[in-house]
Amino acid sequence: MTDTASIRSGARHGHVDGATAIDLATDRPRPTAGPYRAGTERLPLPAATTARLDEVSGSAGVPPWSTVLTAWAAVLHRHTGQSELLLGLAADPATDPAAGPGVLPLLLRLRPGAPFAEELPRIHAAAAAAAAIDAAAGADTAGADPHTPPPELRAVAGHPGERALREAAPDVALSLEREEGDGAAVLFLRYNTSLLSRSTATWMLGHCLTLLGEALTDPGRPVRELRVQDEPPADPWPLPAPAGFTAPAPPGPGESVVDRFLRTAAAHAGRTALTGPSGTLDYAALERVTAATARRLRRFGGPGRRVALLCAHDIGAVVGAWSVLRTGAAYVPLDPRQPDGRLTRLLLDVDAAAIVCDPELADRASLLARGRQIVPLDPTDPGTGTGTGTGVRPGPTAEVRPDTGEPPTAGPEALAYLLHTSGSTGKPKAVMQTRGNVLAHALTYADRIRLGPGDQVPLLARHTSDAAVMDLYGALLTGATLHVLDPLLPAPRLRERLAAAGATVLHCTPTVFRHLTGDLAEDAARHEAALGTVRVVVLGGEEAGQHDLRRFLRAFPDGSALVNGLGPTECTLVAQHLAGRADLGGGTLPVGGPVEGVRIRLVDADGHPTELRGELEVRGERVATGYWGQPELAAGVFGAAPNGNRYYRTGDLVRRRADGALVFLGRRDRQIKIRGHRIEPGEIEAVLRGHPTVAEAVLTVDTRRPTARLVAYVTPATAFPPDAEELGRYLARTLPEHAVPWRVVALERLPLGPTGKLDRSALPAPEEAPADTGDAPNTPTERAVAEVWCRVLGLPSARLHSNFIASGGDSVQLLTLLSELQAELGVELDLLEILAAPTVATMAHLIERENRC
Repeated sequence: MTDTASIRSGARHGHVDGATAIDLATDRPRPTAGPYRAGTERLPLPAATTARLDEVSGSAGVPPWSTVLTAWAAVLHRHTGQSELLLGLAADPATDPAAGPGVLPLLLRLRPGAPFAEELPRIHAAAAAAAAIDAAAGADTAGADPHTPPPELRAVAGHPGERALREAAPDVALSLEREEGDGAAVLFLRYNTSLLSRSTATWMLGHCLTLLGEALTDPGRPVRELRVQDEPPADPWPLPAPAGFTAPAPPGPGESVVDRFLRTAAAHAGRTALTGPSGTLDYAALERVTAATARRLRRFGGPGRRVALLCAHDIGAVVGAWSVLRTGAAYVPLDPRQPDGRLTRLLLDVDAAAIVCDPELADRASLLARGRQIVPLDPTDPGTGTGTGTGVRPGPTAEVRPDTGEPPTAGPEALAYLLHTSGSTGKPKAVMQTRGNVLAHALTYADRIRLGPGDQVPLLARHTSDAAVMDLYGALLTGATLHVLDPLLPAPRLRERLAAAGATVLHCTPTVFRHLTGDLAEDAARHEAALGTVRVVVLGGEEAGQHDLRRFLRAFPDGSALVNGLGPTECTLVAQHLAGRADLGGGTLPVGGPVEGVRIRLVDADGHPTELRGELEVRGERVATGYWGQPELAAGVFGAAPNGNRYYRTGDLVRRRADGALVFLGRRDRQIKIRGHRIEPGEIEAVLRGHPTVAEAVLTVDTRRPTARLVAYVTPATAFPPDAEELGRYLARTLPEHAVPWRVVALERLPLGPTGKLDRSALPAPEEAPADTGDAPNTPTERAVAEVWCRVLGLPSARLHSNFIASGGDSVQLLTLLSELQAELGVELDLLEILAAPTVATMAHLIERENRC
């Protein structure tokens, strides 16, 4: 007898009895995948496992295929994070030709916390019941024994109903088959090679064997604790090192970031350290000016204090940061482009003792000070600190300490900075990071990116962003030159500045990268001249995808490398991936594996470890110490492991690929609930980016009306703007109705915020109705339907082919609409027919059809 289980998943919009379809990740995006092509992988069960399978199944009173089905459901749960699994039962035509290709719907609700031995009879009963119900309904398997379901088990997703589920070809199909003669058991995995690679299919097959073996050895263990694989080993970092590169020495015992800076400045005294719009400093001058500023700050700074830093994006921000660190205090960067009200709240939040600022910002700093010391910087005066603008303006109530002339001590555990990030509660939270961790993150980054004295490193991220930490410290702790450049310059001017600097390392967000390279994608002749010195591009802070990789391959020299990574403010550098042509054809670029000194763990919604898909948890000494003044908020995401090391729950959802690399799936807290449906914006954005005319895509929620509506913004991938109407139809073909945006708005480019990331607040509000009315309702019936439609939804107008759900309606409002149409026009419409295409045109057609009958 043959037992088979198979799955097709990934689009999230199949449903039976309200169930969500299985969301199985594929190696190639579903919208661009080719036709179904079958492949097969085979894995014999060890003799001991086969014997144990028969023994456990017999003890439970179920056939072996039910035991395999239970294990397969557990594997699917581990791959998808879903406990509710929409599967199907089908006869295998190869062994039962009379049964036909039909598939019976099967909804399993797995209990991950329950013992495998308890789930086994439950799942067998559910499968038997599904076969019995279908037999009673007169399906292809009528007459089948309800206790012996058809032998093939097929799980289908991405199809909008039971009929499609019955007829669809599976993405993957697992079968348990017995060899003739000795009866040895063999697992087969049949899969769609247009979507999945052979390595992924083999990987999944191995997971089923591993979990099945664990379950058979200890059936009493909870399902979630059954192992599917071991932690993948860390591979050597493959980025080539330039000639003459010497890896930086690891931190010594008790060494802090200031200690390493002083050693570097002494070793490279005459080498240019820092350059920007207002001047240039070599390492010796940078050491002198920061020492002089630190002496003036020391009277009211020092260990245990916080000093604010109000500087533009120029060399003063870098000088100010090092100066504060040299006092032993922690710096708190403030962005002068933000309103005074917000800056005042940040100052009060951290109780800053002083404000270090650019001379031209001294008056504004005085308005914000409220008794704090004001220390204007003069970074171009590397002397004793008596140059223009170097005086101290004491506030009226400031506490001033006597200057003993002795440098304060601040060890690795002392705070280096407090960086404010957005808070889920609306109040910014200040991340506290230690000096030892800053040093460790910077040296790890420098080692992996191969930074050294010959490198020219642009600082595109502002000092108020965690992204600046890697470049600011990575460069100035290794003897490289740091170039402060404005990332929001027009792209041609920014490329000119990079070329003039001879930039060798380019670290930025994907948004800035697209801005920089957008008009160069097809001009190979100019690429070498503009960016020919860049040997490595580092992306982070946002999701990077296929368009970014293709743009990199076209815009940079063949010897350049592209590194994509992930690192929250709470742990600056977590994971990196060296991207290449092997990543072409996939979707989102992986963020890779953990860097040295950082351990990661994936956890489910309940905090239990899971190997393949879940929330990213970062562990180790390099995790920040918490949020300043918000212990309750910190307690929700920070904690201590049994070994004493800190951990941080990032809120980032990731999955693991067959090669061990992590792929970012989106934010846990970015989930949107529209009309009772949970929606992950990253999914819709990924589908949009799969269209050949779309480069970037962002999903937002329009809340101007009581019923929230999805709005998508896209930018062109070609010389022609995307067609919003075509994209709407494309999405309708790919996504469930509730996930199709109400409007798709084409923009020339996405607006950037102060940190170079997307500024969602600057996205234009969509029009209530498109300008053209070529498909306005025309016939009396169409106008009558449109009138009721608008009344129910509260809209000024309706187009002939607008989708009721996408226009902001929900199932309750749809029923209201049908009720009112019946009352006004005397026609009762079939809800299932309307759900197939809930438009004015469809409803008018059905009404006219009924009137003709």
